[in-house]
Amino acid sequence: MQIKIYKSALCPRCAYLIHSVKKLQQEFKEIEIITYDIATDIKTFKEAGIKMIPTISINNNKKSWILPKKSEIKDFILENK
Repeated sequence: MQIKIYKSALCPRCAYLIHSVKKLQQEFKEIEIITYDIATDIKTFKEAGIKMIPTISINNNKKSWILPKKSEIKDFILENK
C-alpha cells in the first residue's frame, strides 16, 4: 500500500505525521511511504490539489490535519487499505 505524505521540512506537525506513519509501518508491513516537500515539489502539490500540510493520501483519498493523532492516522489507513 502506497502512502503519499505532502509536507514541509519546516513543519513540526509534518514531522510528527511522518514519524507516526513510520511507527505504523511496523504494524502494516505493506506500507510504502512517499513524501513530497512543498519547497521542491510545488507542481506535485498543485496537481494533487493539496491546500494544507500535512496531508496524507492513500488511493487518491486525502486527509489533512492541524494536529494529527496517531489513532486518527491509523483509522485513515485502515479505512483506505
